[in-house]
Amino acid sequence: MGLALSAASCAAARAHTPYGQWVAYRQKHLLIGAHRGDGRTYELAQAVVAALETELPEARARIARGPRPQRIASLMGTGQLFVSVLSAGEAETMVDALPPFENYTPTPLRILATLDGNYHVFATPDLPEDHAWLVTRALDHAQLGHRPALVSIPLHPGASAFWDGSGMPG
Repeated sequence: MGLALSAASCAAARAHTPYGQWVAYRQKHLLIGAHRGDGRTYELAQAVVAALETELPEARARIARGPRPQRIASLMGTGQLFVSVLSAGEAETMVDALPPFENYTPTPLRILATLDGNYHVFATPDLPEDHAWLVTRALDHAQLGHRPALVSIPLHPGASAFWDGSGMPG
């Protein structure tokens, strides 16, 4: 059940970064995206990391904090980041590449859990289903994440399996 995110190694081959150490770091840690443009994303990402440290210490969760939400879109769109805390509005405009994301490729996102009203944990479709299931379970066990209400962004299949009471995909 080693969740050091083997998916990161798959995406590392297509990620573009001049920093070899960053690639190695991403392979060893589950990075949770947040940004300075909305301090609430950072506060919630800290809570997500704490929940993961308790339930999934092998994930070695850490926060990857960008200066703006556009940086999160860039990292998620290039497979360098798999999970982020965003507001629903940011995620919806990111998915459709609407302003302020008009200079970025549309970023497919899937929702894992609702955290606090308008904030959610989102993942790329590349996050393996079993990893999404484990992250979602950790958020639920920490009483941090809740089943999302219907929103325009679909549930990640792994999160859907968890919220529907199914066993871990695998």
